[in-house]
Amino acid sequence: MRTAIVVVALICVAVGSTAALAADRTHSAGSTTGAGSPSSEQLEQAVERRLHQDRALRGLEVSVARNDVTLTGYVQSLWEKNEAQRRALDVRGVGNVVSAIDVPVGEDQRIADEVGKAIVRYPFYTIWDEIGGRVDSGIVTLSGRVTPGRDKARELFERIAKVPGVQGVEMDIRVLSPSSGDARIRRLIARRLVTSSHFERFRTMRNPPFHIIVNHSIVTLIGYVQSEIERIEMQRVVAQTPGVLRVENQLQALTLESET
Repeated sequence: MRTAIVVVALICVAVGSTAALAADRTHSAGSTTGAGSPSSEQLEQAVERRLHQDRALRGLEVSVARNDVTLTGYVQSLWEKNEAQRRALDVRGVGNVVSAIDVPVGEDQRIADEVGKAIVRYPFYTIWDEIGGRVDSGIVTLSGRVTPGRDKARELFERIAKVPGVQGVEMDIRVLSPSSGDARIRRLIARRLVTSSHFERFRTMRNPPFHIIVNHSIVTLIGYVQSEIERIEMQRVVAQTPGVLRVENQLQALTLESET
């Protein structure tokens, strides 16, 4: 099997074989038909009006049996598919929404490239977060750790779901400790790094090739540096930062070959 790997900052999105294609689920609003409930024809018209408010959803077909709505057709992204289901469920009187909506399947390498770009362009993805993942048959699986303060997993899900060709998104992203001690360690490490002659060039870079994960005063270094000297120097700088209990150095030194 041909494996495609994308590395953008610390984003590694690879075609793998571990993600399974999830079947479409039936979404339920928990309502039932009864006296005063709209007719099937009224529900169909109401759902169609809600869908037509979004140009991307106007081509979908709606069928109703009692209060069960079935959506069929094609959209360009998983986000549009989920949005169609959400809009249908918002209609008063709808009980269940069955999705028979298809999203065109994209080539995994292209999806991986676009997923990497979407994550790196996310304005709140920083040196203090790390996210990795894979793409298999259009299913994107993301894992990693992010700083607290925002619902980064939800915001990233929205970005990834809008990538054309994505069939599903599985998230395994953990939120790091919200402790003030960890926040203080991050500030101290940042000050020490930008004053080091080895790392001052990264002063204005939002997403350098390495990431620093601080959790309960334990620091994990992940990613790439230019040389073995830089790898050792970063560990020294971080280990000497007040409050750090332990440093786990997973940095890799890039091998630079001289031209002959």
